[in-house]
Amino acid sequence: MAKLTGMSRTICGAACGILAAAIVASGAGAAPPTAHQASAVTIAQPAAALPAVPGPVKVATAKLPALLTTQANLNLRTGSSTRTRIIITIPKGTSVKVQARASSGWYKVTYKSRTGWASGQYLAAGKPVKSGPKLPSIPLAHQNRGPNKTSRVVLTYDDCPRTLSSFKSVINYAGKSNIGLVLAPTGDCLVSFKRRYGVDLAALARSKGQWVINHSANHVDLRRLSCTQGARELRGTGVRTNYGRPPYGAINSNVRCAYARADMKIWTWTHDTLDWMVRSKQTTVARAGAARRGDTVLMHMQWEGFTPDSIRQIRNRLSDSGIGLCRAYHGKDGRGAVAKTPVYLPSSLPC
Repeated sequence: MAKLTGMSRTICGAACGILAAAIVASGAGAAPPTAHQASAVTIAQPAAALPAVPGPVKVATAKLPALLTTQANLNLRTGSSTRTRIIITIPKGTSVKVQARASSGWYKVTYKSRTGWASGQYLAAGKPVKSGPKLPSIPLAHQNRGPNKTSRVVLTYDDCPRTLSSFKSVINYAGKSNIGLVLAPTGDCLVSFKRRYGVDLAALARSKGQWVINHSANHVDLRRLSCTQGARELRGTGVRTNYGRPPYGAINSNVRCAYARADMKIWTWTHDTLDWMVRSKQTTVARAGAARRGDTVLMHMQWEGFTPDSIRQIRNRLSDSGIGLCRAYHGKDGRGAVAKTPVYLPSSLPC
């Protein structure tokens, strides 16, 4: 990610990252997916522009196996690319019937009478790869939407603001405009601002009716850590609360175990603007403004979506479609002036 102005550190813009073809990677220490394998929640490297949409699929003619087994929770998609729509998520260890294979290594498979494409990286003829302790599965929709159970859109911002003044201008505007944002600063960001300005960004945001969640201490890929190491990272210098967002949106069973041990629930996103990639205010506003009812929109505090004017434009675009933004917190009774948000988020945000 690019160096942030006014700060001596570099924030990985891929937290900006996008959902991988496999939501759960196959084991600790596995290399992150490449940019060509990335999707709405996996790691992708910053680029000047969006990659081109894949052309027609070339189907391999070699003899195909009749069945393959998923080595991780795997997305079944409408096309042989992570830029295509997800049909359903196939659980790890499931045998699927093979219909065809693309030259890119993707397989056309059938699962529960649904046919689509799945990444061959997480399909094999053998038994599924073990990747940590077995945990209860969490429905993807619950993980992505988090505690937003309303029809309103939640704008969320990861990482770290460029300056203290830019941060203050956004939270002041949001509070006065009755907009409730969700901020996910990293621990090293919080430490940096406390050391330089004596300001607690999390506490400042909460004082303006904004919600704050954990985004790890140092923005490391938690999949590379054990459950114990991951929990230690989550309990480090980062935000202390009950919801968190894994860096890059990268999740495997060790990551789920770490969040469970840290007593946090995972909240990713349903709508990614890729603001870190395009670095365009106009494009970011247009993408965020195209969100659907109940969406959790991913953006970042160091890019163009994190300004009062960008948020104003996003709200106006959504309003034109009859969709509202999550409202600022007004206390447990929902009445009166904007109030300080609690450290622990309720199971359902009062949007």
